[in-house]
Amino acid sequence: MDIKQPVFYADMNWDKVIQLTKKQKLTYTEISKYPTVQRDLAVVVDKSLTYQQIEQTTYAAKVNKLKSVNLFDIFESEKLGAGKKSMAVSFTFLDEEKTLTDKEIDGMMSKIISSYEKELGAEIRK
Repeated sequence: MDIKQPVFYADMNWDKVIQLTKKQKLTYTEISKYPTVQRDLAVVVDKSLTYQQIEQTTYAAKVNKLKSVNLFDIFESEKLGAGKKSMAVSFTFLDEEKTLTDKEIDGMMSKIISSYEKELGAEIRK
């Protein structure tokens, strides 16, 4: 065949692949036609506090349009206070039936912020 470089190939037993996929029930969720909304929040907390505690407190607030919570930054400085750190968290909201308004998102964020202040003793970093 006059191929002057290494050739790689894979030999797959397609009958076995098809047989295995028949045992699995395939499910999918249609992509929402409404946009997701992301908000970020930086909170100053005790150094001993973990992200898992923040995540648990967030979901315990029972904000029904909240789809995900992600930590994206940790900042430590004496300017924050002794034994303190700042954790930056990103929230993704989605309503499957309509586009969310700023007022609705602000209400959900207020609920999360109140939960952080009461449960974790967190300060919102401005």
